[in-house]
This record gives sequence, C-alpha cells and structure tokens, in this order.
Amino acid sequence: MSDIAVLHIDDEPDFLDVASEILAQQSDKLTVIPAAGASEGLDRLATRSIDCIVSDYRMPEKDGIELLKTVREEYPDLPFILFTGEGSEAVASDAIAAGATDYLRKGHGTERYELLANRIENAVEQYRTTQRAAELERVRALVSSIDQALIRASSLSAIETRVCEIISNSEPYRFAWIGEHDPETDRIEPQACAGVEDEYLDTIVVTADDSPTGQGPAGRAVQNRRIATSQNIQDDPAFEVWREEALKRDYRSSAAVPLEYNDTLYGLLCVYSSRPSAFAEDEQELLAELGHSISHAMHSLKIRDELRTERTFIDQALDSLADIFYVLDSEGNIQRCNEHFATLAGYTDAQITNLDVASLFPEDEQDAVAEAIDEALTTGHSTIEAEFLTAEGNRAPHEFTADRLTDSDGTLLGLVGTGRNIAERTRRERELQDQKEQLEQFAATVSHDLRNPLNVIQGRLELVQAEQPSDHLDVIETATDRMERIVEDLLWLAREQQDIGSLEPVAIDAVAEAAWELVSDPADEAELYCDYGADTQPLIKADTDQLRHLLENLFRNTIDHAGLDVTVVVGEIFGDANGFYIEDDGPGIPEEDRETVFEAGYSTSESGTGLGLNIVKRVVDAHGWDIRATESSIGGTRFEITGLETVE
Repeated sequence: MSDIAVLHIDDEPDFLDVASEILAQQSDKLTVIPAAGASEGLDRLATRSIDCIVSDYRMPEKDGIELLKTVREEYPDLPFILFTGEGSEAVASDAIAAGATDYLRKGHGTERYELLANRIENAVEQYRTTQRAAELERVRALVSSIDQALIRASSLSAIETRVCEIISNSEPYRFAWIGEHDPETDRIEPQACAGVEDEYLDTIVVTADDSPTGQGPAGRAVQNRRIATSQNIQDDPAFEVWREEALKRDYRSSAAVPLEYNDTLYGLLCVYSSRPSAFAEDEQELLAELGHSISHAMHSLKIRDELRTERTFIDQALDSLADIFYVLDSEGNIQRCNEHFATLAGYTDAQITNLDVASLFPEDEQDAVAEAIDEALTTGHSTIEAEFLTAEGNRAPHEFTADRLTDSDGTLLGLVGTGRNIAERTRRERELQDQKEQLEQFAATVSHDLRNPLNVIQGRLELVQAEQPSDHLDVIETATDRMERIVEDLLWLAREQQDIGSLEPVAIDAVAEAAWELVSDPADEAELYCDYGADTQPLIKADTDQLRHLLENLFRNTIDHAGLDVTVVVGEIFGDANGFYIEDDGPGIPEEDRETVFEAGYSTSESGTGLGLNIVKRVVDAHGWDIRATESSIGGTRFEITGLETVE
C-alpha cells in the first residue's frame, strides 16, 4: 500500500502534537497532518489530498459528529474514525449512523495508537479498493460513451467537441480541451473545449518546447508522445506558469493525452480534475486507450474525407468527359458510369446501376457486344464499333473499348472502358471515301482524256519539226512539256497523296543520281555533284520511289529557276539534325518568300507548275521529316531536309 495521508483533528494542541507523533511512529506508511479544531481541519481537507480523517468527538466549534456530517456532504466515502476520550455507546451509535467508518476510544499507552494505525490502514485499503473500482467503472463508462460518439461523428470538429463535452460532464473532471501542435511555432493551439472554462484558454499559452510554457503535461505529452500528468497543481513546480488561473477554476490535477495514430499526431487531449491525484496509473492506462480510439477515429475520418474529395474530383473529371465512361461487373452489369452515359441512355444513376449493358444496344448489335465483353474478360482488352440506343430511341454509332479490371491481388472485378461517339468520324470517312472516288475518277479522266490528246500533239509536233523547224514550234514544245509535267503532278496528287510504302535502306547519292538522269538533259550544261564520301555515306530509311520523286521535283525546280547551266550539290548534314541538303548557284529565294515556296501554286518561273515544291513538302511530311529553304554556300538556294532515320 502506498503512503497514507491522515488528517488528525483535535482541539487540544499539546495532545494533538504528541498523539500525531506517536501515531506516525506506528507505521512508516502514515503521514499525519495535524489540525487544531474543526475549522482548521476542513481547510486542510480542502487543500490537501487526504486518505483518512481521525477526529476527536468533543470540540468547541463543532463536535466530531457535526464535523463528520459536514465532511460527508462532499466526501461521502472518505474513511472517518472518531477517536475520543469521552464516549459512550450512544456516541458510538450516533457516529456510525452519521457515516463514521470506525469508532475508537482514546487510552493510555502505545497499544491504542497501534490499534488506531491498524484501523486506519484497513479502512483506507478498503476505501481505496472501492474507490478505485468505482473510478475505473466511471472511466470505462466514459470511454464507452466516447466510443459511441466517435461512431456517430461525421467530422473532426464533431469528434473534438463531443469528446470534450462528454469528459467535462463526468465527475470529477471539470474541463477538457483538444489542441493541435503547430510545428513552426511549437505552440499548442486549442481547437475545441467544454466544461468550467471561464476563458481559461484565453489567459494561458501552452507550447511543446523547452521554455516554462512547455514543461507542463501538454508539452511533455507532445514531446514524448505518451500521457503526462500533473497530480497536484498546487505543489507542482512544472505547472507554476498556469497555477493561479487553474486554481481559480478549481483545477487540482491535470492529464494530457497525445492523440497519435501511426506516428501521426492528430492533436492533444487535456483533462482537468477537481481532485488532486485524480489520475492513478490504471486510470492513465484507460485514458491512453481512449486517446488511441480518438486518434484512430480522427485518422479514419481524415482518410474518409480524402477519399471523398478524391471521389468527387474523379466524378467531376469523368462527368466532364464528352465520352462515355463505364465500369461493368464480370456478368456485364453496369456498376458505375459517368453522367454522359446515364443521360445519353435516359436513366438515373440508381436506375442504370446493375443494368445489363447489352440491353442498351439494338437487338442486332447485342451478340457482337456480348462477344466483345467476353473477349475483354478473356484477353484483357477489346474494341468494338456498335450503335448505342439513346433515350430518344436513336442509334448513335460509338467506338467502345474495354479493359479487364482487377483488384490488387489480381482477382477479376469486371471491365472498365470508354465509348466515343463516332458519328462525325463516320460522316467524315464517307466524305473522304467520296472524295477519293472523285479523285480516282479525276485521275482516270486526266490520264485518258487529257494525256492521249497530249501524246497526239507531241507526236505530230515532232513530225512537223522534222519537216520544217520553227521558233514557234519550239514554244509549242515547251508548252506541251509543261502540260505533261502538270498532268504528272496532278496524277501524283490524286493517286499517291501522302501514302508511304515500306521503308528500306537507301543511299541518298544513288537515288539523287537516278533522279537527276530523269530530269536533266545531257545537252544542257547543268551539273550535279554528290558531296558524300564513299566509305562514310550513311543509309537512310525511306520509301525509295517517293524519295526519288521528291528529288526529281527539287532538281526540276532548280533547273527551272536557276537555268540550264546550274550547278547542284547534294551533301550530308551532320550533328543532331541528321539529314541532307540540296543547294545550287542560282539566283536564290528571297528571304520573305522562303516560308511560302512550299504552298501549292507558288512559282516564279513561266515553265513551272506551282506544284513541285508542294509535292516535296508532302513527301517530307509523310516521312516525318522537316524541310526548310535557306541561302546556299555557293550563292543560290539551299534546301535542308532533316530528321532522317539512319541505318547503322
């Protein structure tokens, strides 16, 4: 048994001193606190933690029975032994009836004090056992009430407020507050409180540092992350900075409980009791468990709020999509969808949930949709184009994708996917198909109805020139050549467009020389130089026919604009650009025109078609290359084609 504080009350000072000393000698567990009279005894009781009262019967202010009745008003179970030299059975009976724990007559010799010490120890042990059981039951009931409140709480503020209210309404607790630790300032800022506060929190500063305001239970609890107490505010030097304000409000002891979960400090619970030494070890354990429950609830609400925020964000993001979004279970029933899906189908969220997704398609599409679902469940992915039945009964063509959905363990949950309305794409595809057919018809017309008469003209022209040469005939020949080139360019644009065949390793100088032979006339003075080393020339990946057509148009453009005596150089571009160049010694292209030369119809030559460089740009784009026109090193025009993929 721990030390026992005995309040010994007697109106005879001499006897009081001697008796108190003798009583203390009977047991080293007893600490005797003398009080000369009932008034002084009540004052001691109000300011000290007392385990047992030993009182004389006959005293001038109040006799022992009257004192007992006064004590019982506030301390109904505190051990009270009437120890008197003047007694009778009637006094003993009155004492027991008034609630005395025991009655003992004074006597001579130490034997009576030894007996008194024994009676005190027995009474206090029984009192403490009963009191502790009641206290633990009270704390358990308190914990149960708070657990119920935690289950019903819908927010962190609701938890903090309700916990403080329940604790402050449980005797002997007078006040409770929950604060948060600010790591930047080290201050503990109150968030909620309840009980007899009377602006207490407005008058104090609590920190978790090494200053005096950080030495109390709250500061130690934050620093050490375990419950801390001040069992006697009156005498505790660590509570000095708050003592005056605390005692004004009858706070006699205090405990601080860290609200920590998984190493995260969610706050601090501070509790104040009207009794000194109110927080015994087993009560601290229960409060520590309570702190764990509160912090767990705070953590759960924090996670729930984060998930709710994330869910709201995801819902808003999905609802903003112009596409359909859906989640199906493994049976093909809708589990979740965005607003666009529900609106398009004409259902509310509640109506569409668990609906068989196949029912949202026309009967002639349902088998194909079911097969696509099975394919995604089996292979992990599927894509299907199907017509979706809208709320108005219309058939809206969509492209649907589906991917298998599993949990973290790989267990199949269903499918997740999207659906995109392809009505506009289908319309465009039909238009493009129509245009393609028109172009093919145009190509056929150009090839037959224009080329054949042109061939007749060229043939007759050769015959006439052979019989009777004339400058006029030379002009006609030039014009027919230009017409032939226009026909060739138009046919390429109509038939080839930007279609690229297989990419093969190609040597640029070989293709350039082949293209030059097709374009140049041996009778002219135009010359081509390939500035490539035979041993170092890299191969590039390209469509050989398209690359040759590109070079033909560049060479023809050069001859048309720079003259029949032009010098053309083909060389490699080194570095990150990775490409080749074609430059000439002609008049060049004005800087302001270098961006527009690739547009269809641009030409500064009377013999030009205005299509050649546009065809060049189309071939470059189709390969994913880049081209630019600039000034050559020999004074004319330089075309640089970069972004090529080389073959090692």
